[in-house]
Amino acid sequence: MRIYIACVLLMIAPVLGLVAWKQYEILQADRKIQPHWHQRGEVLFFNASWCPPCRHMKPIVASLKREGYRMRDLDVDNHRDMAQKYGVSAVPTFVFLENGSEVNRISGGTSAEHLRSLCSAGSYR
Repeated sequence: MRIYIACVLLMIAPVLGLVAWKQYEILQADRKIQPHWHQRGEVLFFNASWCPPCRHMKPIVASLKREGYRMRDLDVDNHRDMAQKYGVSAVPTFVFLENGSEVNRISGGTSAEHLRSLCSAGSYR
């Protein structure tokens, strides 16, 4: 009986270790993507790899990031907790934050000019 228990424990231990490690990695990734509340403003871009309008918006968001706007690219499949926290039910969605509070939201695709004007109006640089 003792040998049986030891064998079962030896089989389960690596699996439990892998599960614990994966949870640790997820927790660390969430800490990296948490908005920096001490900064003036930030735009969260919720998207999905399978979403055609999201794929259309990706180069626009990348361009705005290169121009110096603070934008975070969050895939809803990988960051379900953040999507749930902000009540994202459609993609693409842009959530505009200032001092940790939501001040504006856009769901669906938009033009580069419209997005740039919204980012310029706030403190997102």
